[in-house]
Amino acid sequence: MLKNVMLCSFLLLAGIGPLNAHAAAYETARMSKWEEKAVEEAKKRYPEAEVRLTKKVWDRKRADEAVKQYHVTLSEGNKNFGVFVTISFEPATHKINKVVVVEEYK
Repeated sequence: MLKNVMLCSFLLLAGIGPLNAHAAAYETARMSKWEEKAVEEAKKRYPEAEVRLTKKVWDRKRADEAVKQYHVTLSEGNKNFGVFVTISFEPATHKINKVVVVEEYK
């Protein structure tokens, strides 16, 4: 009985490391290219801030231009705030035309 408990405990503990590593890889992999760019631009403007949450607000696609907007929630010290990151790009080449970062007004 003790042998079975020790074996189960070992298997459980051995499985925790890879599951957490897999979860972290999944979290990074599920971010779109544009969401990663939005986070990168927010971090450029607020380098000391920690990213808490990212959410796509809207997107628009036309023949000559596509625009995506993300809301990035940041925390710096004990201050939590949000920024809107709007990315304009050419849909065929994915070349970025303009990036605008605006702090959310409260």
